Amino acid sequence: MKIKCNLRKLRDKAPLVHIISNGVTRGRVADFVLSTGASPMMAEYSKEVSEITKKASALVLNMGMLNEDKIEAIKIAGKTAKENNIPTVLDPVGVASSKIRRDLAEYLLDNFKFNVIRGNFNEINYLVGGQAFAGIDSRDKNLSEEDFKELAVKMNEKSGATVVVSGKYEVIANSHMLISIPGGHDDFRKISGLGDMESAMIGSLLATPMSNLKACAISAIFLRQLAREVIVDGSIKAQDIISKVQKLEEISGEIEILSPSYKFKKPSLYGISDGNDLMKIKNATRAGMKIYQLRDKTSEEALLGEKILKIKKEIEEDCLFILNDNLKLAKEYKTSLHLGQDDEEISLARRILGRDPIIGATAKTPELAIEAENMGASYLGSGAFFETETKRDASMINLEIYEEIRDSILIPAFPIGGINLENLDLFKGVEIPGLCMSSGIFSLEENEVEKNVREIIKKLGD
Repeated sequence: MKIKCNLRKLRDKAPLVHIISNGVTRGRVADFVLSTGASPMMAEYSKEVSEITKKASALVLNMGMLNEDKIEAIKIAGKTAKENNIPTVLDPVGVASSKIRRDLAEYLLDNFKFNVIRGNFNEINYLVGGQAFAGIDSRDKNLSEEDFKELAVKMNEKSGATVVVSGKYEVIANSHMLISIPGGHDDFRKISGLGDMESAMIGSLLATPMSNLKACAISAIFLRQLAREVIVDGSIKAQDIISKVQKLEEISGEIEILSPSYKFKKPSLYGISDGNDLMKIKNATRAGMKIYQLRDKTSEEALLGEKILKIKKEIEEDCLFILNDNLKLAKEYKTSLHLGQDDEEISLARRILGRDPIIGATAKTPELAIEAENMGASYLGSGAFFETETKRDASMINLEIYEEIRDSILIPAFPIGGINLENLDLFKGVEIPGLCMSSGIFSLEENEVEKNVREIIKKLGD
């Protein structure tokens, strides 16, 4: 899967990022963050950090080069960020090397929930299981990608954070998705502070704002691409990376989605109805509808259960079945689930249903979209674009807001709300994963549905 990020938004906004840094790499990290477009503040005096953190759009806590005052500063800044809902990144540098670092890490994990925890295999391995290794460098030559995947998931389950395990492989995990970033190189370990720069980059992107997953994936792609470009005779200079960043306008690259097992296909037509139109659902699926949501707010549970079984039997091999707003029945019938903004919290549904099932959410703003993905949503429905018969009081969004939503997250955001074949041209030239339609499909006569769906899909593909 290809993802991208335009640095213009970061450079236009120039958000303040408070970085309590590793003294060894402080200067190059500050230069690197400046070159990306953010505004770094490298303050770590305990008497002033609370005031500075309050003004920041993100906080990065790096455990390198500790002393008594820096430990106090890290605790104060973390508390301030928690109280003010400021996204925070933890880089547990050399956590297993000393009791002071181990105790600090334990305190931080017990008292704060981090947006992102990024470290090498040894550092994350210690945080998960308490196994101590000397030094800060990750010696991962004999480790497999499976080892990295397993560790990232364990750390996510322990902390609730989005976790990045860096090194020979680069694996990212939240409560739903597991991602691998290709392009590792043995010479990366020769750059002192490459990991510190990656953590700072994640913080800078979170400040734009951006979802945890996307910020981590873009940062990993970014630094791996740049590091490979500046390898000369087996050596790399951090300054060469910084010089390259200043000339870049856009970051793009490939990620491999290792889980969930279901992979969204582009473009996907997503249909929604009350389930009283089985032949229409079958005809739409035959014509190429890839996702179907049963949205029945009135039926008793027994009748709703019968509908679920009938529809799943007819379409499940060709079409993803999603149940609207009923966590209990989604668990009972092992279906995917869609939750509106007023329904059960996504994180609760994710805990109950597990890592793999598809859980959709509704979001009308970038902030709500980011929150939904961070809680474990698989996709979003974003709208409405036009007035609808089913939701006359729905608030409207425009393409500009939609593109902000789409660009702030990694998961697909499907436009929804009053869309049909006649007004489909609104999305011409706009990058979308597909579209959600209700009356645009199911208000037609049974014998018209298949032809209509084929025309919609053809237009989406043009």
